[in-house]
Amino acid sequence: MAPTSSGICKSIFKPRHPVYLAAFNVHTLKQAGQEAALALTVDSLGIDLCCVSETTIQNTSTMIGITAPSVSTGFRLCTSGDPEAAAAGCAMVGIVLSYRAEVSLLDWMPVDSCLCAVRLATSVKESHKREVDRCLFIVSAYVPTDCSSDAVKDRFYDALSALLRRAKSSDIVVVAGDLNSHVGRLSVSETQLGRRRGLDSVRTNNGERLLQLCADRRLV
Repeated sequence: MAPTSSGICKSIFKPRHPVYLAAFNVHTLKQAGQEAALALTVDSLGIDLCCVSETTIQNTSTMIGITAPSVSTGFRLCTSGDPEAAAAGCAMVGIVLSYRAEVSLLDWMPVDSCLCAVRLATSVKESHKREVDRCLFIVSAYVPTDCSSDAVKDRFYDALSALLRRAKSSDIVVVAGDLNSHVGRLSVSETQLGRRRGLDSVRTNNGERLLQLCADRRLV
């Protein structure tokens, strides 16, 4: 199912019904049985939406169905990447949608082999009685590794910032994937970005960039 041209889609995500998200670095789906294994894993864990990164597939279509013999309902895998690079075996990113996520799909936004996003129709309860329609804006990201050049990192974060600007002010925004970042333990002044939880590790350049993005976009 593709997003409707009118941008209107009836959500089956309702308040107090959890939406389960995950992110996998699956490397390849070209080998026999790998797509079925992914479908089986997502189904067994009850995942509605799964961001995948560094993956390659045999089918060059941007939207393909994946399933497994023991899975009653299939899944939709949306992939983003340069077609020529994909044909050469280069990795791409994607998002796996369950049936109820696909039914709620409003917009599919492929960017490149490192970024893509979807917008899903949802509703939340903002008060005891009032139910409000809001959208989930989910970004699947593969961040260049720390050993990449500053120019490569700059291009990625510029593209990610541009993609996040496409989210509406009422959207619930989630960035997931392989972020290749170590932020260490947050300082007192950074606790609004994720409290003071974290590992006592050295903060990397990617970690600094990620925290700056979160501060600029008010992500936590």
